[in-house]
Amino acid sequence: MNKVSLKKVALSIAGMGVISSLMAQSSDALLDKLVEKGVLSTKEANELKEETDKNFTTAYSIKSGMPDWVKSVKMNGDFRARYDGVFQDNANGNPVPDRNRLRYRLRFGPTISMTDNFEIGLRLGSGDIGSVGGLVQPVGSAFGGNVFSANTTLNGDASRKFLFVDAAYAKWTPREWIQLQFGKMDNLFWISDAAIDYDYQPEGGQEKLTLAITDNQKVNFAAGQWVISENYGSTGVGNQNDTYSFVEQIDWTAKWTKQFSTRLALSSISYKNQKDIPAGLEAFINQNGTPATGVGAQDFNPIIGRAEATYALASFPMFDGEFPITVSAEYINNPAASGAPFAGKSYTGAGNEAYNLGVVFGSAKKKGNWQIAYNYKNIEPASVWHGMNDDDFGFNSKGGTDVRGHHIKAWYKPYDSMTMVLSYFITEQINNPSTVDVKQDRLFFDVVWAF
Repeated sequence: MNKVSLKKVALSIAGMGVISSLMAQSSDALLDKLVEKGVLSTKEANELKEETDKNFTTAYSIKSGMPDWVKSVKMNGDFRARYDGVFQDNANGNPVPDRNRLRYRLRFGPTISMTDNFEIGLRLGSGDIGSVGGLVQPVGSAFGGNVFSANTTLNGDASRKFLFVDAAYAKWTPREWIQLQFGKMDNLFWISDAAIDYDYQPEGGQEKLTLAITDNQKVNFAAGQWVISENYGSTGVGNQNDTYSFVEQIDWTAKWTKQFSTRLALSSISYKNQKDIPAGLEAFINQNGTPATGVGAQDFNPIIGRAEATYALASFPMFDGEFPITVSAEYINNPAASGAPFAGKSYTGAGNEAYNLGVVFGSAKKKGNWQIAYNYKNIEPASVWHGMNDDDFGFNSKGGTDVRGHHIKAWYKPYDSMTMVLSYFITEQINNPSTVDVKQDRLFFDVVWAF
């Protein structure tokens, strides 16, 4: 077959993209292969891809009724079934019975891609509400879910369950190296849950710029302006100062060889009108550690350094493909609370430091593979604000600060759509009176289906 005939075949296959986006992806792969073999030039292949995209967009617009500037609508989400067991020695000197819960998390929604590099995302999520069983609704809202979790507890004689807006955002990527977001969105910062819970969905704005130093190294600059509380009162009496959080980060990723890569990041978190956070919001969060508002409040302005190194073994027993091993360390210092007194408490230091040390073996991204992780965390009471950090790693059935201990986690992926996860926490309160030993073990067993 001559070059002209091959081009016609390539165009015919590329044109089949109007039937489905999956076939369009397949045609792109074929065009790339033809470029690799020298049958097509890169320019010719790109022209064919553009023609395919144009034809698909036109056909999609006609079939779906969407405007022609909508390129695609992708539905995605996950369902997680969880056993949650909490086992405590005692709390403040008083015996506490074990707690066993069955819970689920459902997240579902569309991502709409449009021309001119715009994206709109919506995700609905499950969640508990109310004041029964220690669940308290946030201040100023008749209905509101947990800040840190979309878990719903199976409870209440088969009562109907709630559904919330888990994410609602607009994103613009005018160039490959810049990204702008607004709304309620996923946290884009590389900071561990010792400072920011992985389930925390910030509200406000985020920006990210990426500078490619070489083909294997890049530096990311990120900033976030998050709304914590709008304190407007129509009477003009009392607190009127809105509270905001500002996050900045510089993040360097590098791949030194095929097997070895590293990542380093330096971040800061600061607050405007931090002490004007409503007392009711602190009560809703109801976490351990130093309050950010009211009597005895400390300032929070943590500086966070995080590093990790990954080496991929060529093979490993009972594992398909390369076997990655990652070691990591994170250190947090809140200079704003340096020298802060803890009157009447056994803790005599500044209480403004935290660290998180970890190691990860394997990866559960591929069917049949597994992953095991271990972390040791020490989170002092004035190191970070407990309105953002992990709510699972703690004591007294809640997370936050003033806690240290171990977290062991294992993943196994028996099917493409399903992952099994086992998490075990062994934690204790740092700031204990001599007569009290507050310890807690916690066990999660999860089965997650992603789509």
